[in-house]
Amino acid sequence: MKTLGGKMEIICYACGRKENPENTLKAIEHCQTVNPEYWIEMDLQLTADKVVVLFHDKNLARITGLNKNISELSWAELSQLNAGHNFEQDGEYSYRENPLRIAKLEEVFINFPNAKLMLDVHSSNLEIVARVISLIEDYGYRNQFVIASQYQEIIERFKIAKPNWLYGASANEVKKMVYSSFIFLDDLFPISSDILMIPIKYGSFKIMTKRVIKHAKKRKKKLWLWVYEGKERANKAKEVINIETVEQYNNLKRHGIDGVFTDYPERLSRDLAIELS
Repeated sequence: MKTLGGKMEIICYACGRKENPENTLKAIEHCQTVNPEYWIEMDLQLTADKVVVLFHDKNLARITGLNKNISELSWAELSQLNAGHNFEQDGEYSYRENPLRIAKLEEVFINFPNAKLMLDVHSSNLEIVARVISLIEDYGYRNQFVIASQYQEIIERFKIAKPNWLYGASANEVKKMVYSSFIFLDDLFPISSDILMIPIKYGSFKIMTKRVIKHAKKRKKKLWLWVYEGKERANKAKEVINIETVEQYNNLKRHGIDGVFTDYPERLSRDLAIELS
C-alpha cells in the first residue's frame, strides 16, 4: 500500500479546527468539500468500553466542558456530550444551541470512504492498535491513510502487524533524526517510518534546517511541517501554530517540503486560488 504522491500536500489539522469544531464529522465534511485531495488529520482515543473515537485530549474539559477522562466513560456516556461546546467563532458559541456529537472512527469510514486520512493515535492504550486495524479491514478502507502516534510502542505494534502501511515517525524517531543531523551522524540512525512530521520551531529551538531537509531527502522520507509547537505545560494543551498564509506555504514549497498542516483549509485554498488566477 505504500504510495505517496510527489506534490506538496495540504493536511487539515484536527480536521481544520479553526473553521469547524475539531475532530467532528462536520469538520471532515467541510474539508472534503473544500478539496477532496487534502489530507485530513484526526486524533484517536479509546473509551472505557474500547470504542475508537475522534478526540485530541485525554481529558474532555477543553472541548466539552466536562472534567473527565475519555478512558473513564463508555461510548453511551460520551455520545451525550457536545463536541462543539467550546468552539468559538467571532465571539459566538453557536454549537451550544446546535450540539455536535463526538465521532467514532467507524463513522468516518462509513461516511467518507474516499477521504485521505492521517490517523494520529493519542491513546497509549495498546488495545487501540487492534481496534484500529480491525476497523480499517472491516470497512475495506482502500484509499490512502497514514498511521501516526507520539508513542513508540503504539507505532511498533502497528508496524509488526501491518508493515506495508504508511507511517508517520514517532516522537522518539523524530528526535533521533533531528539530533543526529545536527551532529552529522545521520547514517547511524535509520528511519523506518515514511513521513517525518515536525514543527519549524519547537519552543525556541529551530528544527527545520537545511541539514534536516537534506537528511530526509537522502533517506527518501517525506517532510510534513507546521510552524510552531510549544512545550508541555501542566493542565494546558500544547500550543500548536499551523500554516495560515500563502506566503508561509510558498516559502516551505521553495524549500522542497512535501506537506503542510493548516487550521484553515478553506481560507488557504481560496487564497492559493486567488494567487494563481
